[in-house]
Amino acid sequence: MANGNIGTTSATYTDVTRTNIRSLYWGVSAQIAKAKFIAIDTEFTGLVLSNASRVFNLKTTEWVTRATDMREKYRAMSNVAKTHALVAMGLSTFSTRHTRPGSYNVHNFNFLLQSQNSHLINPSSISFLAETGFDLGRQATKGIRYFSGPNPKPVEVKNDTINEEGYLIREVFLDIVRAGVPLVTHNGLFDLVYLYQSFFGPLPDTYESFAFDLSEMFPGGIYDTKIIAEKETPQSASYLAYLFHKSERLQKRRLEGGESALTVKLRDSLVKGNSEPRVRCHLLRSDPPTSKPYCEKPYCETFAQHGNCRYGKRCFKTHDINFILDCQEKEAAAEEELLGAPTVGASVESDTSDKKRKRDDDMDVGGADSPCKLSRMDTVDNLQETVATVAIDGPATEKQDVPVSTPPGKSEKVNGSEPLGLAAEPSLNMYHTAAYDAFMTGYIFASYRLMLEDKMSNYRNKVYIMGSDNPLLIQAGPYARTSVTYHQTMRLMDAAAAAAADAAASADATEAPAAEPPTAEAPAAEPSTTDADIQQNTVQNETPA
Repeated sequence: MANGNIGTTSATYTDVTRTNIRSLYWGVSAQIAKAKFIAIDTEFTGLVLSNASRVFNLKTTEWVTRATDMREKYRAMSNVAKTHALVAMGLSTFSTRHTRPGSYNVHNFNFLLQSQNSHLINPSSISFLAETGFDLGRQATKGIRYFSGPNPKPVEVKNDTINEEGYLIREVFLDIVRAGVPLVTHNGLFDLVYLYQSFFGPLPDTYESFAFDLSEMFPGGIYDTKIIAEKETPQSASYLAYLFHKSERLQKRRLEGGESALTVKLRDSLVKGNSEPRVRCHLLRSDPPTSKPYCEKPYCETFAQHGNCRYGKRCFKTHDINFILDCQEKEAAAEEELLGAPTVGASVESDTSDKKRKRDDDMDVGGADSPCKLSRMDTVDNLQETVATVAIDGPATEKQDVPVSTPPGKSEKVNGSEPLGLAAEPSLNMYHTAAYDAFMTGYIFASYRLMLEDKMSNYRNKVYIMGSDNPLLIQAGPYARTSVTYHQTMRLMDAAAAAAADAAASADATEAPAAEPPTAEAPAAEPSTTDADIQQNTVQNETPA
């Protein structure tokens, strides 16, 4: 078995805020247009409604997002998306780099957002964002201001700057729709619901119409990497960071073995001359904790299986995913030796099966002679960086691998700009930056796409539904039809495209100067009648307080 201590991947992303969206819009739009597929991730202010004030007089039965009936679940998710808000959107574009399979150029963007609609905030969601490094103060002062709903036509206020910000961020999403390429998510149903409500128009009344709309909006198909992982490697953990690191290791081994392997070049050219700093994310290895002796396994099994742990930083076992994977690979090698059966490194089982637990008991995993028990020196000796399959273009013409750094955090400075740093437990704030999560999602998809080839079509237009064994099928149902919102918004998009074509023809005829970002002017559209609740929340044309 190849050495499991494989290095980690650095990644850069362009931070897009209210101060630079106007200057960056055309660059973002160009990368979307060139993409072979696009990965997205979002952060928002709530997954559920909890402990709502009685003054709202809400029917709590209509807010159960974990309902087993899809109609009830969609109604609850729709209610949450209409009353809460997006705070960040991550976008990762993968375009062709070389003719060989699995070679991509990648641009990552993190859009900091601030909804101008009054909205609810779930305390646990906002605490989670803060604990994982999300800067709420910066979001309040630099977030791109936008209005979601109630009509497909963007809300306009007296402040032209706010109007332009909202129009441009909406155009970014509509550019994704126009691109017609595969859209990739990870456990992305809520992301899709929020994005539709925020930037496309009022959500349809039924999930059948919602699915029909999505199938028309994204003709390249929607793929959910959680669905792919759970079907291809059942009984293995399927949360995002685990799959990403596992994919990294697999691709490096394929490269070392002379097989076709995934290679991506991360580009950051859009940030040249930009007032916002380029942000670098890096997933670090950490030493296993030493405050208590190891018992059973040296890593947190709950975190290894689900990607979270109720004890958080207070857990005395490590949450470092690379260390967990090192340990699991040694466990798998021991099983192979003990049972005389081949073990596939890319499909290490989690401890969810009774058979696996029995094997662990027989092996006394974590005991004095266990191959799983890595020493401190095993980890410290492998802290060196080896960026195997990902390289990054530096400023100007220089090309370089990016050194260790992190998402916006607590201590370091990069180029004298905003502080960057780590919490005590690196894995807690390395993930959940929307741009980096989008990149990990796209990387996982690209890895599976290279290996599965034609089999990827089996996962087209299937989105993971939490608590269900069956995915949501993004397709036209026998009794469904596209919504009023879809027709209104597509009509606006067609009118805007026609206006842009006329402007381009006129510019060619008169040799006009370089184009400015699109303006917020759009043809009027009748109010949507898809949901009477939203109509009551129409925002008045006045500058927000």
